[in-house]
Amino acid sequence: MALLGAVLTAGGCGFAGAHGSGVHGGSSAGDRVGTATAGSGGVQHITVKGDENMQFTPNVIKAHPGKLEIRLVTTGATPHDLEVTKLHATTGMVKKGKPGEVEVDLSSAGRYDFVCTYHTRQHMTGVIEVS
Repeated sequence: MALLGAVLTAGGCGFAGAHGSGVHGGSSAGDRVGTATAGSGGVQHITVKGDENMQFTPNVIKAHPGKLEIRLVTTGATPHDLEVTKLHATTGMVKKGKPGEVEVDLSSAGRYDFVCTYHTRQHMTGVIEVS
């Protein structure tokens, strides 16, 4: 019974740690970079795909301070979500054929991590770099 409790506790710790800051390290050669485009009313837009390999594309989003609308599209049978952890903003569950959106206010320059809360253990993470 103690072993079962230790296993369950360890599993929970892995998830909680993924929600903290720094879930996505510095940029690397394997990063898939995308740049948000300006839209009407000064709102920036970008579409992010979540796939069956538990990856976001892009997983690095370049944006400017201000409002950013992220559209999440799931390309396979596995549902995903996209949560900007620092801002507690999420698309909610997104299934194939039914995109989800979240708008965030990136008030200052810096890094804003995002995750798929369903697949943090598979390291389905990314970062918004605001400059």
